[in-house]
Amino acid sequence: MKKFLFILLAVLSIVSCEDVEDNQVALQAKVDNRFYKSNDVKAVLNDNGSVTIQGVNDDESLTIHISRLGKGNFTIAEGRPNYAFYEDMGGNLYTTEPNGEGVITISEVNETNKTLSGIFNFNAFLPGVDTIYVSKGVLHDVSYDDGIIVDPTNDGTFSAVVDGNTFLPILVNVRNTGNTLIITGSKANSLIAISVPATVEVGVYTLPETGFNAKYQDLIGTDNVTDGSLNILEHDTTAKTIKGTFAFVTNRTEITEGKFDVVYK
Repeated sequence: MKKFLFILLAVLSIVSCEDVEDNQVALQAKVDNRFYKSNDVKAVLNDNGSVTIQGVNDDESLTIHISRLGKGNFTIAEGRPNYAFYEDMGGNLYTTEPNGEGVITISEVNETNKTLSGIFNFNAFLPGVDTIYVSKGVLHDVSYDDGIIVDPTNDGTFSAVVDGNTFLPILVNVRNTGNTLIITGSKANSLIAISVPATVEVGVYTLPETGFNAKYQDLIGTDNVTDGSLNILEHDTTAKTIKGTFAFVTNRTEITEGKFDVVYK
């Protein structure tokens, strides 16, 4: 029934796409009730035959991945190879993995000009925090070629142990606000976030203290650190890489053996 619903929404998108498409090269959609349009769009034919399509503007990005180049409906669902991501202006990354749903319909592939067109819709999650609904998505004459699109879900490595259980995130994301680096590891229903000054130097720091913070969030709610430590092992502000370890406790959770090695923008 859910699969039928998303295919029905895709068909309705075709009927109403004139509300969005402007007949130029485009990747655009409604994100919840807000119009999103990319300033720059590219598609890459990957070595395994899959296709990654990414649109960006000054503040946001939207990425779609389908299993092959060709016409048809590409269903987004648990266990399927098709997925999508949306990064908002705050650097929050919403993902369809692992349990988002949607459909990407490729209606035209021009192998001479190497362009593709289609429509899409999906729901995506900021794990443990929020859900967005992307509808009336349009791909119009998007060029594809060989190349690389950086995976927006992987800014590096992140792991920890939460109350004795291994925490291995689906998403590793770093948001640079200019003053602060927020390093987040997210699973479907939980996340760990570490905040440090953007100019932090190598050293050991107490959590929490001015400029340094940590939190654990799950379906029950958000718990901020009450006591802990953070060890910055490396920080290269030119290459924009940072590596460290951490451990902390909240009112109900103990996080140990935390470590990260990430790249930021």
